[in-house]
Amino acid sequence: MNAPRDNGPEALEGRALRRLFAGLAEHKVRYAVLRNHEHLPDRVGSRDIDMLVHPDDRATARRVALGLARDLDLKVSDLYDDDMFSSIWLFRRMEDSAAFTLAIDFFPGRRVYGVELYDVEEALIDLRDHRGIPVVREPFVFLDKWLYHLVVGRPTPAKYDALFAGIAERHFDELLAHVETFLGPHEARKALETVRAGRSSELRAHGHRARLAMLRARLTPRGLMTPLAFLAYRLRDQVRKRGLFLSISGPDGAGKTTVIDRVVAQLEAIYGADEIKYAHFRPTVLPRLAVVAKKAHAVETVDENYDEPHRAKPSGPVGSVARLGYYWLDYFGGYLRSVRPVLKRREVMLFDRYYYDMIADPFRSRIKLPMPALRFIGRLLPLPEHAFFIEVDPGEIHRRKQELTIERIVALNARYGDLANRGWLTRIDNNGAPEVAAAEIIDHIVANRHATVMRRLR
Repeated sequence: MNAPRDNGPEALEGRALRRLFAGLAEHKVRYAVLRNHEHLPDRVGSRDIDMLVHPDDRATARRVALGLARDLDLKVSDLYDDDMFSSIWLFRRMEDSAAFTLAIDFFPGRRVYGVELYDVEEALIDLRDHRGIPVVREPFVFLDKWLYHLVVGRPTPAKYDALFAGIAERHFDELLAHVETFLGPHEARKALETVRAGRSSELRAHGHRARLAMLRARLTPRGLMTPLAFLAYRLRDQVRKRGLFLSISGPDGAGKTTVIDRVVAQLEAIYGADEIKYAHFRPTVLPRLAVVAKKAHAVETVDENYDEPHRAKPSGPVGSVARLGYYWLDYFGGYLRSVRPVLKRREVMLFDRYYYDMIADPFRSRIKLPMPALRFIGRLLPLPEHAFFIEVDPGEIHRRKQELTIERIVALNARYGDLANRGWLTRIDNNGAPEVAAAEIIDHIVANRHATVMRRLR
């Protein structure tokens, strides 16, 4: 096995982790790694590193982690705080265009609706040592994950069956004392026997009322402030959406699909594969107009020749206005129904084309209206935070997509370029390797989010 290069992402990950643990020790932060500690401090070994931290030391731990950005010339691609955890995402583009990412989560306890599932101070006593790094004892490795799934009504993933079986075998009585407060003595013993048999994922989920009763049993007057904090953060998140909304536009033949594939791969590395949502052109909460026309018996068949989007003639003025109004409703309603929930969950919403393409290439949608009118309507829509125009030399586009004339390609590039000049789109040169264009998109997003985080911190 080859050793990591001194200047590669693996080496930087080791340096960042060692600085992190040294800083936490220097500032006497009471913490412990929750899980996946086996490869530390050389590498995380999973998408992020989860650490339990004493609530009184949470702000200090957060400052130590953010200090890595300053000390190691990293960008903060995201910073999120609520009652349950502080999440810090670090990023750097390496010299060979490889990307370094590190996600750090500090949990001031495990909470559901603001209610503590176990005592943090108890979990931070009598810790295990792994190469100088404090790690929680096995019972709390189990309780942190298993109790959370129990109270939110989800089965634990099957990948934990063997791990939890071993922990239940070694610490049955200690776990029983904790689980009894949620399920009662009889049900707790039955559940832990199932866990010990290696069938944790087969346990049935409890109903909503039963789960609320579990939480009420854990609620104490001293802990009343955490549910109130939970409500305050949830209200905040209704207003301030923390996800990422972006679109990538350009004429056919510009290599959008290849660039988008590379962008998605890098977004998955930063934010996780399950966090990326993808759509094409519009949200489609409303069906295609052709489908509506067929249901109304206005037409007999629906043209589905998607390889030639400019094949049909544009509608007249009245038809164009009607089409534009219909699509506007789809974009606006689709944002409320499909996009906004993704952003509220702190996920990524990526569109291959968006309303910008309707402005620059309205013939694709059989619309023939002046560009200023199309721009005006666009200002009444919720638009992506980041929107990119994939720009390629017209001759190269014509070589790839000969259905379009050179004149048509030049005109399309000019219209997309006009939107870029007006600040609607960011130009991305794709005359070279698509990996370079994708890296430029990711770097632009990260730089913007880093600047936003720095303004918030100041």
